[in-house]
Amino acid sequence: MPKQMLTAIIEIIINKALSLDSNISEPLSKLNGKNLTLIISELDFPITLNVELNTISVLASHLSDDCVIHSNFASLAKLKQTELLTSLIRSGDLDIVGDLKIAQQFAGLAEQLNIDWEKQLADRIGDIPAFKLNSLGAKLLKKLNFAKAQISQDAGEYLLHEKRLLVTDTELRVFNSSVDKTKLELDKLQSKLDSLAQRIK
Repeated sequence: MPKQMLTAIIEIIINKALSLDSNISEPLSKLNGKNLTLIISELDFPITLNVELNTISVLASHLSDDCVIHSNFASLAKLKQTELLTSLIRSGDLDIVGDLKIAQQFAGLAEQLNIDWEKQLADRIGDIPAFKLNSLGAKLLKKLNFAKAQISQDAGEYLLHEKRLLVTDTELRVFNSSVDKTKLELDKLQSKLDSLAQRIK
């Protein structure tokens, strides 16, 4: 896909999502006149986000004067977790040149975005079908989360008790105790060998 087409699609998606949240205009207005360039290892061109009049333009070549981030998609997703920034920078997965606050404000936009999907559906299909569809979605999500938790628990128990691939706390304590005893015995043996060596001399 040509980079111009990709950036145009990203721009449409971002601005459409922003238009669906009436409360996003205040945090977005703080970024007016600011821009952020992302140099992502998986892409062969930079992507610059530029905010003007509460609208985000997405460019495929311009480098930002405000903030430039060198990263990859996986590390980029962690940018909003400020406690991980230091470890990401140290590991070389993230390099920020410029104003870190601007990078965090852009990341915060996605976090603060709160779209009332039921209202959006109601405007298109009516209140009652939208309510029913929303309720159905919530129930489905609850069941999926329960199933995910159940599968994780069952898998853990299977690995622990059936396949014996995981170690219990008790087994770990016994193993550590055995290691300590073996070390003590080795120290005693070393002491005896040292004493014997002194006698031979």
